[in-house]
Amino acid sequence: MKLLENQRLAAITAYLTERAVSERILDGRVEAFSCKRAGDDKKLFKKLEAQYNDELATSPSSLTSQLGALSDAGTRRLLIDLIATLNASFPDYDFSSLRPEQFTREPNSGIVARAINRQLSDLTQTFLDQVWAAVEDAVGLADCDVYSYVPDLDSDPFSADGCLWSFNYFFVNKHLKRIVYFTCVARSKYSRYDESFDDDDDDDFRIRGDHPSSTGGGFFDDDDQLHGAHHHPDDAMDDDDDDIDD
Repeated sequence: MKLLENQRLAAITAYLTERAVSERILDGRVEAFSCKRAGDDKKLFKKLEAQYNDELATSPSSLTSQLGALSDAGTRRLLIDLIATLNASFPDYDFSSLRPEQFTREPNSGIVARAINRQLSDLTQTFLDQVWAAVEDAVGLADCDVYSYVPDLDSDPFSADGCLWSFNYFFVNKHLKRIVYFTCVARSKYSRYDESFDDDDDDDFRIRGDHPSSTGGGFFDDDDQLHGAHHHPDDAMDDDDDDIDD
C-alpha cells in the first residue's frame, strides 16, 4: 500500500498525536493509501492468497464473514488490502494473522462519522468539520464502503496499558482504488510516566517531521483553523495496476 501525500490529513494527524483532552490522551491518525501493490505487498498477497486457498480446500463452508465469502476472490483481495493498510500504518507490527471475522462492514459512512464525532466530542466542532471535509476530499465518502477492525487487545498497538477505547475505520473507494484509514486510541492520562507532557502542548500542533504522514507546513491554530496545508489534485496515484475490483 502506498501512503499518499496529503497535507490536510497530515495536519489532522499531527493535531491528534499525543493530544491531552481532559483526563485522556488521544493518539489518532488519518491516512490515505493507494491500493496499488508493490514489493512487500505483493509478497503478502501471494502468501495470504495461498493460505486462504489451502483453508478453502479443507473447510470451504466455514470461511464467511461480514466481508463476504472467502471463496470469492474479491473478498480475499479486500481482506488482504485491509491487512496491508494496517501493516503500512504500523510498520512495527504484523497484522497478517488477522482473521476475516475481526473486520465488520459498517452500514454507511454517515453512521460511522457520527460515531467518530461522539468519540471525539471533546474536540471542537470546527476541527471535526475540517476533518470530514479533508476525508471527503481524499476519498469521496458517498462512494465508499466502510469497514471497522476489532482489535485483539493482546498484541497490537491498541492494547497499550491504560487504553480506554479505540476505533479503526477503513473508508474504501473501489473506483478510486484508495483507502482512508482513520484510527484513534484514548488512554488514561494517569498511565503516562512522561512528566514533561502537560496541557500546554495543546497549542498549535504542527506536523511532526518524523511522522510518516508528514509533508510539512500545516497546523491548527487556537481556534482549530487549519493553516498552511493545501490539497493537491495531482496527488492522485497511478491506478493502472491497482487490485481493488470496480
